[in-house]
Amino acid sequence: MNIEKTIKDIKNINGYIGSAVLNKSGEIIYIDENKNIDLAFASSLFNDTFRALNEASLDIGFSNLIRLETENEEGMIFLIYGNKKQNIFVIFNSKGNISLAKMILIQALKKDK
Repeated sequence: MNIEKTIKDIKNINGYIGSAVLNKSGEIIYIDENKNIDLAFASSLFNDTFRALNEASLDIGFSNLIRLETENEEGMIFLIYGNKKQNIFVIFNSKGNISLAKMILIQALKKDK
């Protein structure tokens, strides 16, 4: 996956707030900081949650998770998409084009299975 191109494409989507790319051990390999959000902390927390939910999925006999999507009361949308090599964490506001972001994330991660 071309991280710079993927993040550039995502940054151009309406409603984008910030993003990070983490390897499978949880280390941040790319981050696009936002002044108002501790993106390193947020991405690490969501990555840990994603990994725990993935283990739960495997424990009950299902396959690996490919994404986690959440929204809070303030309308912030948190996306974390993953493959065997890395996870991409992105935050948008509720007016963002989430469908386009999902398409870009899916395509980027498919290229790097």
